[in-house]
Amino acid sequence: MIVSMVVAIGPKREIGYNNKLLWHLPEDLKNFKKITTGKAILMGRKTFESIGKPLPNRKNIVLTRDESYAVEGVTVIHDPMMAFDVALEYDDSDESELMVIGGEEIFKIYLPYTQKIYLSEVDYTGPADTYFPELDGEWKEIESKQFEGFRYKIIERV
Repeated sequence: MIVSMVVAIGPKREIGYNNKLLWHLPEDLKNFKKITTGKAILMGRKTFESIGKPLPNRKNIVLTRDESYAVEGVTVIHDPMMAFDVALEYDDSDESELMVIGGEEIFKIYLPYTQKIYLSEVDYTGPADTYFPELDGEWKEIESKQFEGFRYKIIERV
């Protein structure tokens, strides 16, 4: 299984404000749906609550410290390492991919395990209160495409 992240960041690594995305980019959302459909997606409770419902055609995994948290259609975990087991139960093929989708604390926890990042770099100026962590180790760009308002690229750990 490969661990990947899907994230859109501003120039200062901004990812959110008041538990909301900082921008609405239909092309980026369409790309997010394309690369995550059929896969296990992992998010924190606050990210899940900002979305408001399980995303269809994906195994939704929510990591929370709240032992009583339960949502229909979602696998709730309390130990970060359980995400790997849940993702493998969902898809144990050679191409299985756990997609980490946020937020800030979840990205920090899983960055050391991440081999690939689907990264949208957004032209943004404005307030933010959540940020994507600085990348650890060495990364190389394997794909890049320019869109109106953002640049999409895929990077892999060297």
